Formats: sequence, structure tokens, C-alpha cells
Amino acid sequence: MLEIILRNPMFRGISLSDVATLFENGHYQIKHYQTNDVVGMQGEPCNHLMIVLKGEVQAQMIEHTGKLIVMAEISAPHAYAAAFIYAEQNEFPVTVVAQKESEILFVRKEIFIEMLQKNRVLLQNFLTFISNRSKFLTDKIHFLTFRTIKSKIADFLLKRRIGDNLVVMLDETQQELADMFGVARPSLARTMKEMEVEGLITSERKKITIVNLAQLKRLAM
Repeated sequence: MLEIILRNPMFRGISLSDVATLFENGHYQIKHYQTNDVVGMQGEPCNHLMIVLKGEVQAQMIEHTGKLIVMAEISAPHAYAAAFIYAEQNEFPVTVVAQKESEILFVRKEIFIEMLQKNRVLLQNFLTFISNRSKFLTDKIHFLTFRTIKSKIADFLLKRRIGDNLVVMLDETQQELADMFGVARPSLARTMKEMEVEGLITSERKKITIVNLAQLKRLAM
């Protein structure tokens, strides 16, 4: 367990012996989840530092209409919802669902704040973490709210391409992409078809080829 925790950005720069000391009192739990198990429900109290030790979880925001938006996917050794545990209204802003068999480390916020007081490096790393998460959430809100579907697709494809390669292989289904973009699946399919007609991309199942890179970059800006 300690070796995995050491790979978490919040514990970067801390020695194994110091991490062992922080966890020596045993005031933590490790819980096991199967695929599709709910780890935390939107609106429930968020009272623990939670680190994925094994597997992967997905943060989903569900609107009152039932529309699902994927906010983030978190795999080992990363933490989730840590930015909310010390909020005045410390509730899960999302529903967290296991995407595969997973193990989660839970540390009560009262215990974690004692750790922060004992280790200055951990405190600095935690402040950096919550600042980075604030930036991520701001960018995510901008992405979901102010971008067109075409712009979202362009941004996604440009971030997925490797080096100078113009071919992007998709891991996600079209429904999963629609959830990520916060749009309806038919709207996503229609927009991708429009981009093909406009000569921006070609699509063959899960293989997307970028045809007009310059225009795609302009759309993503």
C-alpha cells in the first residue's frame, strides 16, 4: 500500500519511512468495489481523503433531467474529491462509480489534517493539488458550457493525437464520448458527420483521421 501512496502527487518528495510514520496509527480503511459499484453518491457527505489504490473510478454528474456528464476518470494512485473534504458544505459534487474492480483507501478528514500538520511537504503538495483541481474544474466548466460540439470534438482529437500522427484511435463508444462532452449522442453523431462532409476528418469505426489539421486547430481555440 505504501509504495502506491508514494506515487500519489500529494506524497511526492516524502520518504517511505515518513509515509509509514504518517500511517502507523492504522486510522484508515481499504474498501473493495466491483465494476459499476457506487463509491460515493452525489450530495452525500464527503468526509474522507480517498485514494485509488487499484482500478479506476469515474466521476459522473447527473442533472435533474437524468442527463449524465462524465467529469473525470481517476485511476491508481490518484485521489478524488479531496478538494471538497474541508468545504463548509462538504458533499460529493458528483457520483463516483467504479469502472473496474477497485480498491480505495479512506482516511477520515480529522486524521488527514493531523498528517498535514505533521508534514510540511504533504501540506504544500495538498495545497498544490487543490489549486490544480480548481483549475481543472474551471477548464471543464468552460469546455462544457462555452464550446460548440464541433469545438469539443476538435479539442478532444488534438489532445488524443500522438506526435505528428494524424490518426486517432478511439477507446470510447460514441455514447461515452457524448457523456464526456455533455451532449446527446445523436447530436454528436450528426456533428461528426458534418465534420466529415466539410473535409475536416474521416471516420472509420473507432479510427478517426485528421484531414485538415489547421482548421481543426482553429476550431479548438
